[in-house]
Amino acid sequence: MEKKEMQHKDIVAELARRLERGEADVEALADGFASLLKEHCGALETVAVPGFGKFEGEKLMERVEVDSASGRRMLYPPEIRMTFVPGTRLKTRIAEKGEAGDE
Repeated sequence: MEKKEMQHKDIVAELARRLERGEADVEALADGFASLLKEHCGALETVAVPGFGKFEGEKLMERVEVDSASGRRMLYPPEIRMTFVPGTRLKTRIAEKGEAGDE
């Protein structure tokens, strides 16, 4: 089976269809959610969505690495990374969907 990758426009169109809302409304909701994640995860807070999972901001400290080709030492600045931890309900639903597709 070939893997399919949904792009942003595909997700917006599918959600608009399922929710019977306009694509502009869904786009505004998606932008608002992304802004909320940026704000809270950027402040190293957790955003929990019951039944779905949680988004967490994690700070990576600055580090020095050596370039293997040139031997030069390079200083990388600190950065904030966002991770997603799926909730139990989401994992269960995905597993059930996979089992249904195995038949």
